Amino acid sequence: MPTIPAPSEYATHFGIDPDLVYLNHGSFGACPGRVIEAQIAHRARLEHDAVRFYVHDLWPAMDRSRSALAPVVGCAPEDLVFVPNATTGVTTALNNLRTTLGDEIVVTNLEYTACKNNVLRHAQQRGATVRIADIPWPITSEDQIIDAIMNAVTERTKLVMFSLVTSATVIVFPASRLITALKARGVETLLDAAHGPGCIPMHIDDWGAAYTTGNCHKWLCAPKGTAFLHVRRDLQEGFRPLVLSNDAERINEACAQTGRSAFNHEFDYAGTDDATGRMTIADAVETLQTLFPGGIDAIMAHNQMLCIEARAMLCESLGVSPPCPESMIGPIATIPLPSGSPDAPAVKHTLMEDWKIQIPVWGTPSGTAIRISAQIYNSPAQYAYLREALGSLV
Repeated sequence: MPTIPAPSEYATHFGIDPDLVYLNHGSFGACPGRVIEAQIAHRARLEHDAVRFYVHDLWPAMDRSRSALAPVVGCAPEDLVFVPNATTGVTTALNNLRTTLGDEIVVTNLEYTACKNNVLRHAQQRGATVRIADIPWPITSEDQIIDAIMNAVTERTKLVMFSLVTSATVIVFPASRLITALKARGVETLLDAAHGPGCIPMHIDDWGAAYTTGNCHKWLCAPKGTAFLHVRRDLQEGFRPLVLSNDAERINEACAQTGRSAFNHEFDYAGTDDATGRMTIADAVETLQTLFPGGIDAIMAHNQMLCIEARAMLCESLGVSPPCPESMIGPIATIPLPSGSPDAPAVKHTLMEDWKIQIPVWGTPSGTAIRISAQIYNSPAQYAYLREALGSLV
């Protein structure tokens, strides 16, 4: 096996296997050691006195993470609540949607499968119809996205769900333009920002979507199972979590005791679970702000440029055209493999078993493709190594 190249100097802050070339931050993220240590400390605090933890200490801890996350995603802290992942955020928003017989929900052909599955189930239960907006791939401009989605909207459309950054094809959608255009048609938006916090700049309040959900365990490097749900303030009254706690029957009294809205109170505590991941979101934000010069904004810019440069090198080596403009990618990009390449399972197996490269290989509307991620622990040499591996395959 060829010699595995060294990662960047920042790899020492992460626990990634040194015998892997890890180019898949986009799937599950990775926690710096300081973040893991912070969660361990929170767990020790929980076990020291679990009653005090859940009855008293939990509330200010949730507020601490809310206040740390809000500037990263561009909104007021009190409009954020926490959920285990973005798919749960999507499902929670749908569960609160007053969909009736004959309503329509629009999703795109590039939407994450789990989220689309929950839309389909919701529509079936409510007697609604799901319309698919077909986004072309490869793609050349944002206008193609706008046109495809707006052409799918009818007078019956209740909601449009789209990804801020698509998963398999990795296109950054023009969120602000789309939400504004949909509002002009009287249609609300559910923004699936699974790749959002710490991935690309977010401006939730300025965008104005009805609902926005995003993972903190990906690009924000928080513990696994941490995500947020933002609900626009005019829609928060009566908005409930999927699970109600004992406080549901005495919510006004409970809110008076904890000094928060029913929206925050009901999501912050819905029964006994491991709240330490949510608590550690604040520690993850603080870690990234100090780990890299310039903090999270600089990390996003660095990762995007590393991804752009790696994509250009790989496309040139493979003799393929970039499937979307540079302006429509962040720190993650999909690269099609040339016609006649082995199928996705074979490529995946060879890259992992023979070259120790951890990277997604899957099908897209135009054929087999790889998806690269760029994080501060990655080095240019790792992408050159990937180029060598792909050259031996295709």
